Amino acid sequence: MTGSPNAQGYVAGARSDQSNITLDGVDVNDAQSNSLTGVVLRLNAEAIEEFRVTTVNANANQGRSSAAQINLVTKSGTNTFHGALFEYHRNTIFTSNNFFSNRAGVPRAKLIRNTYGGAVGGPIKKDKLFFFYSYEGRRDASGTPVTRTVPLTHVGQGQMKIRGRFCTNPVLVTGCGATQTITLTTADLNTMFPAVLINPAAVSALQAATTAYPVNDPLSGDGLNTGGFRFNASTPVDLNSNVAKIDWNINSKMSMFVRANFIYDLTGLAPAFPNTPAPNRWEHPWGVAVNHNWTLGRNWVNSFRYGLTRAAISQQGDSTDNAISFRFIFSPRNFARTLARTTPVHNFVNDVSWIHGNHTVNFGTNVRITGNSRVSFGSAFDSAITNPSFYQQAGAVVSNAISAQLAALTPINVLDSVSEAQNAATALIGRYSQYTARFTFGATGTLLPSGTATDRRFNTREYDFYAQDSWKIRRDLTITLGLRYGLSQPVYESKGFGVVTDISGADYLQRRIDAGLLGNNYAPPLTLSLAGGSGKGSLYNWDKNNFQPRVAAAWSPHFENKLLQLIFGSGGKSVLRGGFGITNDYYGQALAVLFDLNNTLGFSSNTTISANTYNVTTAPAPQFTGYNQQIRPLPGITVPGNLTFPRQQPSDMRRRIEGGLDTKLTAPINYVWNFTIERELPAGLVVQANYTGRLGRKLLATRDVMAITNLRDPLSKVDWYTAATQLEA
Repeated sequence: MTGSPNAQGYVAGARSDQSNITLDGVDVNDAQSNSLTGVVLRLNAEAIEEFRVTTVNANANQGRSSAAQINLVTKSGTNTFHGALFEYHRNTIFTSNNFFSNRAGVPRAKLIRNTYGGAVGGPIKKDKLFFFYSYEGRRDASGTPVTRTVPLTHVGQGQMKIRGRFCTNPVLVTGCGATQTITLTTADLNTMFPAVLINPAAVSALQAATTAYPVNDPLSGDGLNTGGFRFNASTPVDLNSNVAKIDWNINSKMSMFVRANFIYDLTGLAPAFPNTPAPNRWEHPWGVAVNHNWTLGRNWVNSFRYGLTRAAISQQGDSTDNAISFRFIFSPRNFARTLARTTPVHNFVNDVSWIHGNHTVNFGTNVRITGNSRVSFGSAFDSAITNPSFYQQAGAVVSNAISAQLAALTPINVLDSVSEAQNAATALIGRYSQYTARFTFGATGTLLPSGTATDRRFNTREYDFYAQDSWKIRRDLTITLGLRYGLSQPVYESKGFGVVTDISGADYLQRRIDAGLLGNNYAPPLTLSLAGGSGKGSLYNWDKNNFQPRVAAAWSPHFENKLLQLIFGSGGKSVLRGGFGITNDYYGQALAVLFDLNNTLGFSSNTTISANTYNVTTAPAPQFTGYNQQIRPLPGITVPGNLTFPRQQPSDMRRRIEGGLDTKLTAPINYVWNFTIERELPAGLVVQANYTGRLGRKLLATRDVMAITNLRDPLSKVDWYTAATQLEA
């Protein structure tokens, strides 16, 4: 198992969201993220009876997804009372300061951590009824070092600094003197930018920033017009996990248990600045599981389990205003938006075991009913920034205007700090070169007011069936054959917000490829129709071909040959195991949520002013007037009317980046095989060697269906990509 940069974890080559975690035999995965480290129910250390990790080629009774199968079991009470108490303490005394904070004179962040808890279990009625309870808590009184980019004092006075040289030949940049740092005053800047001038409102906002957040880390920022404001943000942690379990031996043939988990976690996150709201996180999941075991005669056993695992997450935002900032100079907030999500998973599992001679036959089913309710303000507010890169010529119109006046206003004539000058001048000019208006619609197509959250619920049902035979052919050889079949309902939005295109993404891309081979272009507009709970179609088609065979063998050889005995040992000293399996990736909830968050084709849309729209002479951008400014009245923003379906985007020649799901999606396939040899050596030593292989096919990927068409000349048969490669050679 390897850790990925985002700490989700990859196992034996599988994708990081394909592990499956069960607690007492029922699903406890986060159905949306499916992160290996993001299990919904955190089991306390004192509550774990056992755990097993199968990295590859699990038996047919496992396999909701294609990576590791991790099974956890909760402790039970016994006929004797037992318990445990623990407390771990960590103090700031034993922590060191961050190097950069120490350099800036900021004291080390506070860290007082207490992890404590315990467990108790025992009989309620001897041999019949037992209880177990565990609690684990954690309290952190801690701080996190934070550095934010802020303007230097002179920027708040309407000035900026640049670096440059005087050169005898400024065109060829030869005959140059030493680099100088020059301060440009407001008067200088107004001379350089006579069409737009310096914006007093922007200067006032930047001055307020320099007063509230004085630079204490001069080595951060660009060193000319920005520096670092470093502080220790309070990030307290309050974690609470409760586990309770009741076991009941009904009679000699039947037993059952009920297990309940409740978690209440509050985690403080770093704010933008000490006096701004912190985007804290609240998690309060809970889960229950019921298990009933029944021995039916001498060779039949039935095990039924029901589990409800309910993830519940609330993320507090730090702003309910439009996101307005001075790019590269100052942003007053993180502009994190509030999000609330509940994801209940109902899991029904039934396993039957039948022993017949040398055969152990298992068969059963696993049904999961998943809902995902999300309320998000992520697309509720508009945004505007002073962005030098969005000006014409990628901001060169700003630095060119400065360079044109250097010789007349300063002792230099060559500007060296080009990007720094573009950033500071753009902020002081105080005009929005980039802005976006976001529009949210109700289920009836009515345009909702700015600041309205999106409210979605994504549902699905998954049905897995399996059968397996473990055949002990000889006392030293066992063959296992199994087959698992999975059928998943395409995820649908149940509140009427689902949309689907009239042409699948795969077909659209293939038609563009085919047209290009004939020297033609293919770019018809896509038509959107309602889908899921509000229409006839679905986001993607049913995939009914998810057959997952498994085969495995285990052999403990007994050789008479002396050489082979030397290698493998005498009887029972070595074991050779091997297996092959086909598994499918789990997908659905994450795709549907991602599609809804990034989709601008349906009930959420946005308009971003095109890059290169504005300059600082003939086409000035709209002015910054304050952080509470409305974006929708700005030039180039057209507020849409109510939605009607089917619909197409208007043919207004705007450049749009839009996303969708291919309606022909099928479950990704993994072919996995493994081989293990284990040899017992003298003195209690054991050596083991393993080989694991994996082939992934039909894996999910993102493709640009509107990439430049690879046109092929009908006469020469040379396509555009080949010709372009030859030109670059």
